Amino acid sequence: MLTIFFRAVILYTVSVAAVRLMGKRQIGQLQPYELVLAILIADLAAGPMSGAETPLAYGLVPIAALVIMHSAASLLGMKSPPFRRLLNGTARVLVLSGSIQYGELKRVCMTVSDLLEAVRANGVMNIHEVGTAVLETNGVLSVFPLSAKRAVSPEDMNLTVPPDEPASVLIADGERREQTIAQAGLSDQQIADFLHAQGVGDPRSVLLLALDSTGEAYLQTNAEGAQAVRAHMDVPVQQR
Repeated sequence: MLTIFFRAVILYTVSVAAVRLMGKRQIGQLQPYELVLAILIADLAAGPMSGAETPLAYGLVPIAALVIMHSAASLLGMKSPPFRRLLNGTARVLVLSGSIQYGELKRVCMTVSDLLEAVRANGVMNIHEVGTAVLETNGVLSVFPLSAKRAVSPEDMNLTVPPDEPASVLIADGERREQTIAQAGLSDQQIADFLHAQGVGDPRSVLLLALDSTGEAYLQTNAEGAQAVRAHMDVPVQQR
């Protein structure tokens, strides 16, 4: 029994290392050959893991061979575009200028119902709102709305907006972040006055107090049913 335990630990460690060598991808982002590799690694590890009579090398050697093949295929794919297209395939445009490309739909073996489902999964309710839809080589459908249907951006309205920056966390789980407070140029009195204005007397009851680059503060206490409060903190905010 102890032997099976250690064999399982070894094979699990080797399998995780092999998958890590494939890169940090989610399952839905795997190329077809990478998905096949992941399935084969799981199958090769299962035999020696569950059967003590099967030599451990029968799992380790094939897994090592698959990792070497994957590394070679990935390197060759980076060097040779034709080989990369052969290995991964090419992206297919299923909707172009608002029209479904039926020929492409047949080539990828998708029905109109499949297309509509994938469009809804991208947050677009109706197909007539889609300008372009591209089936990527990893099987993910990228959907782009028609120009008239997309959200208005500040650039469209000739507006200048401040750059996005992460908010400075001043208090989290009742603990003050002294370094962040100092970087924001805040004093203890300023924080105490702000909390008092929001009806908070004890900083230890603060679940989160964060301050963004515009001076807007996000405050929520750890009280049961407490709601988040957003208010402007009238203090100069230094650039981080």
